[in-house]
Amino acid sequence: MAAAPCPPGQTGGFEGADGNEEIHCFRLLDGVSAMLMRLEMESYTEKRTQTGVLELNFCVNGRFESHFSLRDHVLLKPGDMAISCYDGLHGSQSESCFPLRYYEGICLEVEPNEAGRWITQNAPAFSLDFAALKQNLLGSKWYMYGPAGPRCEHVFRELYEIATYSDLSFLRLKVLELLMLLGRIPRENSANTYCSAKQVELVRHIRDHLLTDREHYVSLAQLAAEHEMSVSHLQKLFKQFYGVPVYHYIREYRLERPRSNWCEAGNR
Repeated sequence: MAAAPCPPGQTGGFEGADGNEEIHCFRLLDGVSAMLMRLEMESYTEKRTQTGVLELNFCVNGRFESHFSLRDHVLLKPGDMAISCYDGLHGSQSESCFPLRYYEGICLEVEPNEAGRWITQNAPAFSLDFAALKQNLLGSKWYMYGPAGPRCEHVFRELYEIATYSDLSFLRLKVLELLMLLGRIPRENSANTYCSAKQVELVRHIRDHLLTDREHYVSLAQLAAEHEMSVSHLQKLFKQFYGVPVYHYIREYRLERPRSNWCEAGNR
């Protein structure tokens, strides 16, 4: 028996998004659902309404930018995960952006009490302490971000690839495996991996400046000097944010833009 499709949980906001999306949501067991996302857009607004729900996002391809506070801007690249637990106060709504205009990922939503009851009744051999799991992942915060690690990444990617067709019993085993791994594998402090608001604004400014500079009068050296940094540091920040070197991104953007405009005109 395959997993049954279900409506998306507390993650919403795609209705007003500018772009295309392919979203599949499955209920894997009581209290646990998986949402597979393939998006072609620049941004959408994420809304959270249910307190106490663990939200586990894993980036398969692309880039995913969000902010959990005025200070901490998160940029997920392939292999990274972001985990949050809406506490009724922080993060009720946030803007998520996709610097490369595409994103592929999986989001697991876990309601600890409901999932705990299901495990106790149907899989008592699996010992899962959700309070300890939350403490291991989040500590005193309501969010965290960082590399998933090879073992967790393997399970995340497997779930993403097989959720639409695999047997439900096998999917449940993979979910339980992932939750047990997340609860037992020591998490490294990822505080230094956040992007500051200033860095995000800087990289976007550089990108916009280069894209509008069709006569190529502005060089990287000039932009670096303007922002009081070295060219190598500018290039490193840009690649961290957009995944490719500066001029590779500009070239691909200028090649893709006419093709995108042509497709949009053909659909009118």
